[in-house]
Amino acid sequence: MNTNFRPNGEIGSRVGRNQTTVMWICDRWMQVGTTDRRGRSHPPQCTTSREDRQIVRMAVTDRSVTSRTVAQHIESVTHHSVSARTMRCRLQQGGLSARRPLLGLPLTQNHRRLRRQ
Repeated sequence: MNTNFRPNGEIGSRVGRNQTTVMWICDRWMQVGTTDRRGRSHPPQCTTSREDRQIVRMAVTDRSVTSRTVAQHIESVTHHSVSARTMRCRLQQGGLSARRPLLGLPLTQNHRRLRRQ
């Protein structure tokens, strides 16, 4: 006989929860093996932390590499598809972001004249 058995009310009072809550959690544990109510709010990451470091390293060593090229390289290594958008997200998480030069529109003679008045 199991001597560690405790009624749900006693467990609930020890952890500060209702008896019904404890019963629900125990039932959930017995049925599913977990106490999570729902699945994840987002899918799991398709790259590991090691692959994330490799992505950042590739971008730092070769500044001309594109996110699409990095994605193709990771796909060839891991054999699962990774999007270029995922690569950009991983680079941004690694502290890298695209630097685009600010291009100004060419001013006409009329613009210059009005600006100088």
